[in-house]
Amino acid sequence: MRNIPKIMYDKGRNWLPDSIRTFLKKRYWNFVRYHYNPFRYIERKRHVDFGCRFRFSREHPYRAYVGEKTNTDEYNVWNAKQGDIVVGENCWFGLHNIVMGPVRIGDRFSSGPYVSILGPRHPYLDEKDLAGEKTVIGNGVTIATGSIVLFGVKIGNNAVVSAGSVVNKDVLDNAFVAGNPARDITKIAQQAWQKNTG
Repeated sequence: MRNIPKIMYDKGRNWLPDSIRTFLKKRYWNFVRYHYNPFRYIERKRHVDFGCRFRFSREHPYRAYVGEKTNTDEYNVWNAKQGDIVVGENCWFGLHNIVMGPVRIGDRFSSGPYVSILGPRHPYLDEKDLAGEKTVIGNGVTIATGSIVLFGVKIGNNAVVSAGSVVNKDVLDNAFVAGNPARDITKIAQQAWQKNTG
């Protein structure tokens, strides 16, 4: 039953004109990515809301697991083609976020708009080469606008990633990182805070 659109497309491949096949193919994949996959392959708890135009691409056997009270803003793209996406409770994903598996995100995560959490994308790597590797983001992490988290990074609990940062190495618990590449500026931030609140 669930393969009927694909069967219809495959049968019409030989006799349909190219323009109609292109139109049908686009409609088919839009239906799969925007409606079917999020409904069928995301296991979610109560009070989970995906914003308008949420897109979820995947390949067998990967899926997504989302905890209670997690929300995404509009135009989020999640991709589980190389691993599962596991998200904790009470999380917020801002506008136009990209999340690629394999990734595990803890509870109370928050991200601004245009944040990218990237997965492995290398044409010469096998799945065997990536066995056990994943991006891990701890509890209470905040990632600000336009930041990029590269594959395999571990971000500790309660860390803050400043806007526009590129995180290419592990981040300690309670750290404040900024820059491209991101570096730990916790001491500088604390001194500035003490000086201004003095």
